[in-house]
Amino acid sequence: MVMEDRLAAVFVGAEIEDNLAIRTLAGAVRAAGMPAGFARFNSRDEIPAVVDRVVADGPALVGLSMAFQHRAPEFLALAEALRARGYGGHICAGGHVATVMAGTVLSSCAAVDTALGHEAEDGIVRLLRADGDRGAWGGIPALAWRDEAGVVRCNPPAPVPRDLDVLPLPVRDTPLHRHLGLPFAPLAGSRGCYGSCRFCAICTFHRLRPGPRLRFRTPGHVAREMAGLYHEHGARIFCFHDETMLLPRPAQSLRRLGELADHLRRLGVGRIAVIGKARPDALEPGLLGELRERLGLMRLYVGIENWSANGLLHLGRGVGPEVAVRALEACRATGVYGCYNLLLFEPEATLADVEDNLAGMERFGDVPVNFCRAEAYAGTALWTDLQRAGRLRSDGFATDYTLADPLVERLFQIVRQAFRDRNFSADGLANMAMGFGYERQLLRHFVPGPDPRLDPLLREVDALIVAIGADTRRHLGKALGWVREHPGASAAEASEVTYELASEINFGGVALQERVFELRAEMNGFARTSAAFRENAALGGPAVGSLGGAR
Repeated sequence: MVMEDRLAAVFVGAEIEDNLAIRTLAGAVRAAGMPAGFARFNSRDEIPAVVDRVVADGPALVGLSMAFQHRAPEFLALAEALRARGYGGHICAGGHVATVMAGTVLSSCAAVDTALGHEAEDGIVRLLRADGDRGAWGGIPALAWRDEAGVVRCNPPAPVPRDLDVLPLPVRDTPLHRHLGLPFAPLAGSRGCYGSCRFCAICTFHRLRPGPRLRFRTPGHVAREMAGLYHEHGARIFCFHDETMLLPRPAQSLRRLGELADHLRRLGVGRIAVIGKARPDALEPGLLGELRERLGLMRLYVGIENWSANGLLHLGRGVGPEVAVRALEACRATGVYGCYNLLLFEPEATLADVEDNLAGMERFGDVPVNFCRAEAYAGTALWTDLQRAGRLRSDGFATDYTLADPLVERLFQIVRQAFRDRNFSADGLANMAMGFGYERQLLRHFVPGPDPRLDPLLREVDALIVAIGADTRRHLGKALGWVREHPGASAAEASEVTYELASEINFGGVALQERVFELRAEMNGFARTSAAFRENAALGGPAVGSLGGAR
């Protein structure tokens, strides 16, 4: 299947940051002695560029990393565009969509030959070595294909690999991204999660395969990867893409991550910034303080998800709102930057639940937050419940449902439209505020002591984050109040209110965005010129390259 003068495989996926999935698959193929590469595919507009790249490289196989259902039609359109350009190699779909919707993938698009589910490092190598022998496909775990009669056949998955240290590291062929001029490297120290949330596609991905739901690389193995990135690529910010960086009990987390810190010190890794994710039940001040001092932990995405006790119960979080309060208070107390999203609208939400969420947002008004609806991802418990109740509407890969309370459904429709630009755009004010606060924390992390230039700037940043949160809560509260006061309003009246609210949000957001841009420019200027910042990050001279704005 693989000729010496062409690539064995090109893996295609979204890559805002380094896509660890496609880069790890490329690493697996290379480790098997075959050349492999990867290509960025962030939007439908990039189909022509990806097709040009594949046609030029002529790989034996194209792997489509279909992680998100809403983007599945774009990936299938890419497959069809490849065939239209004459690409005759093998096209294999992978990722969450291919794992839980293999039949839909293969019945929707004749251009795709196979779908390979679950973790695919071993399967993709076996598929390449099969060299087009369809008779060998039956022995590849989690592979789906069409037989001669066009019937989709799906092989059962093999148990998960328990020893993650034996898996290949992701390919790092491209320069690292930079945040405030500091090289940034994503990595993974584990796979899976100890939670069992009803809405989570990633929990579902790991639950559907035999074996433990959460596995870890050893601290020494992670440290060696980080040390290589630090010394060879200049990395100073390390972002763990683990679903949970922390274990359920603080002592377990401290033992594991303390060992990682010890390995890093022995390997000559200096001051770094570490970012991770965690469930709120894993956080406490003593642990975060230790990890900040020993490991450089400076930011945590905390899985709050909902401030309502009912909402947390419906989402299967397994914790109450008091646990979320303790988690964010622990971040405050230790100077670790916390941020979170809210699944404000879940299937059984009431107006009282929305009020609880507004109260939680106000209690932590200094913490950036975004909010949306709990989506029904295929295969999740939430998706199954809605389907069984006859509430799920499906059309190909798209799924939709109506909230149980008609007034909350009306509020959701108003909020979805009025907050569309602020909440759901990649460069909208909600996401901008999170990135803004992150950059603020980076400066504080690498200049931890008093600084006459930095301290006033950071106070302005903090005040603006509070102002953005207050503006968001005010408009959300206004929408909630209107729905509560006008339960019998017509669709036309709701549409008029939505338009007025959107105009207010977008018009008022312009001034807030402009101030964010101004302060970000000042933060970048500080990063370029501050000797303390550069020395604490061990950057040295100008060899680190441009200190242009963070992404």
